[in-house]
Amino acid sequence: MSYELTVINPSGNSIQVPLDHFPFSMGRHSDNHLILRDSRVSRKHALIHDRGGELWLEDLVSLHGVQVNDIKVDGEVKLVAGDVIDFGLEDGYRILIVKKNEAGIRQLMGRMPGTGSVGTTELSKLRALTEVARSLEHAMSTQDVLATVIEAALTVTGCDRGFLLLENDGKLSVELGRDGAGRPLDSSKLPVPITLIQKALRERKELLSFQFDPMADWSSRFNESMDGLELRSALCVPLLRLRGSVEAGETMSATIDDTVGLIYMDSRVAELEDQQGNRELLQTLALEASSILENARLLEEERKRHRLEQELALARTIQANLLPRKLVAEGFLKAVGSSIPTHQVGGDFYDVLRRPDGSWLAAVADVSGKGVGAALLASLLQGVLLEAASAGAALEDWLPRLNRFLIERTEGEKYATLFACVVEASGRISFVNAGHSRPFVLHGRAIGGPSLEALDQDGFPVGLIDVATYTVATMQLDAGDTVVLFSDGVEEGRRAPNEFFGRERIAASIVANASGSLQELHDGLRGALATYLDGVEPHDDATLLLLRYEG
Repeated sequence: MSYELTVINPSGNSIQVPLDHFPFSMGRHSDNHLILRDSRVSRKHALIHDRGGELWLEDLVSLHGVQVNDIKVDGEVKLVAGDVIDFGLEDGYRILIVKKNEAGIRQLMGRMPGTGSVGTTELSKLRALTEVARSLEHAMSTQDVLATVIEAALTVTGCDRGFLLLENDGKLSVELGRDGAGRPLDSSKLPVPITLIQKALRERKELLSFQFDPMADWSSRFNESMDGLELRSALCVPLLRLRGSVEAGETMSATIDDTVGLIYMDSRVAELEDQQGNRELLQTLALEASSILENARLLEEERKRHRLEQELALARTIQANLLPRKLVAEGFLKAVGSSIPTHQVGGDFYDVLRRPDGSWLAAVADVSGKGVGAALLASLLQGVLLEAASAGAALEDWLPRLNRFLIERTEGEKYATLFACVVEASGRISFVNAGHSRPFVLHGRAIGGPSLEALDQDGFPVGLIDVATYTVATMQLDAGDTVVLFSDGVEEGRRAPNEFFGRERIAASIVANASGSLQELHDGLRGALATYLDGVEPHDDATLLLLRYEG
């Protein structure tokens, strides 16, 4: 038996999450299958296991524990459909275990009274319809919802068959069909031309219902085909895009222009208008069906958003793994770096790699765009950087090759800015700038006080223009000099439109913290940016890499 999770967040909103990986991990860290965005939830809170088709919940010795049906789990506990999981917090996430099929809905449909049942009343039909509608909160997909809408309509009206038609670009098309026994019908079984149904829908006088006469004299050829079908009656229920609540006592906001489709039903036996009894029943059906369809659309959007969040979590993991876990901290060169990503995923990375001759290759790069693609391309660039360092390749040799490689693979749609340099034991630094933010060099001991020099060399980003050339410049570092590299997320950090942190503030922060250690200089610059942003979410990754030549 397959299952899924209905995840209800602290605000009361819910989404459906498939149980498609085992063990299925839950917690606040981004590498979980289900990410619970609550600081009180443990990084790795609990696991769900599949053991021979049975679900088992394991508490990973979490801080607040985990409960099933309000009973604290001690180690592991078996789960069944309908169980409610919470994480030891009264106002936290709750999870409902749901079977991944339509059994519950089918049972509800079976309890709905048919039009010929003894003792059937209009009120019992409405109650049955409402029960089915509410059950769809846990439906598996939009198709499940639409099928149940049709079956509910057939049960309430006693029709022989029904079709749900949705409007797209001003034209109706059959989404699905069912006969009275719930068996699927394809669009070829619709006995009435869609153009005629659409004409009647547009010309209707009422918002929520209209009687459709299949025997109307549209053409003699069509009438002959309808005679052969022996239809007694047909009706249509318009579906609306609702712009307000339809709860009791409140007003629904919708017009005929808000029509998104309809349910077509016909019968060879019954006169539908006589059997439906009162108009309110059909109008209630229209409102329920419209509400269900809208909820299904919103649910599908929420599922897509959740899948996107999972993809972004994967990309953030890729991006985090690109960053070096440890930088050089002894010898003639010391390095300190950091990269703080935005809520999106970009392609910043930095690295410092030793070359065969004992020199160091350092680089900061920023791939254009965001998302998984940018993170993957950043991973490729770092691989190129690693290969260049291990081979001892000169900057003027591997950068043009990298440029041509990216153009061949991405056709100019993806490119990257890059600043790369080689620092030798003598203090000689060779560097090239491919469209990246221009670094500063902080001079210290040799000239008796802090002063800044901007490395103003610039060039084309790699992967943008196939004829681009890259000039390598050199300079001599003295003991205590520091090269400050940064991405445009630092320089262009903004707290309001056209209010950027800017190069002047970067320079001022560097000078203000010049007397401290390399880590203090890094932290001072990072703190100055955070103070300037004043809690505003950064629009781009902010990456720093500081290189100090110790002599």
